[in-house]
Amino acid sequence: MADESVEKVAAPVTEKGEYEEFCEKVNAISSPLASRKLAKKVYKLIKKASKKRENLRQGLADVYKAVRHNETGIVILAAGFGLGNVTPIDIYSHIPALCESKDIPYVFTPSREHLGLAAGHKRPSILLLIKKSDEYGELFDEVRKTIEELPPPQ
Repeated sequence: MADESVEKVAAPVTEKGEYEEFCEKVNAISSPLASRKLAKKVYKLIKKASKKRENLRQGLADVYKAVRHNETGIVILAAGFGLGNVTPIDIYSHIPALCESKDIPYVFTPSREHLGLAAGHKRPSILLLIKKSDEYGELFDEVRKTIEELPPPQ
């Protein structure tokens, strides 16, 4: 008999109108913000990277330490929305500048709940570092190129 207390973690799914609504409620420093299409690819990449612990750094302290120690990859930040809003934004407002100084591409997504779900958690996540792996190298390169082509923050 299956254990009914174990819940299946849902995938981050949003309709077009819902995604646009999320984007209207992001915090002031959320630039560059991922389009719905890019966010979908980012969530797919996170899901693949989360299969092996060494491919994904999660949380503010872990990502900050990894970037300071010159680990490379792509940094994904939650722009904040609704109950899971990232407040105060001073918690992670220094991360984009750190990424720029280390030449690490970064992008904001509008929902920290979706970042957590993509990583396979029930809890929200505000910050992730995805490291390149042979298992998903093509998708990683595609996402990295798209992020690098986004207009720089104002």
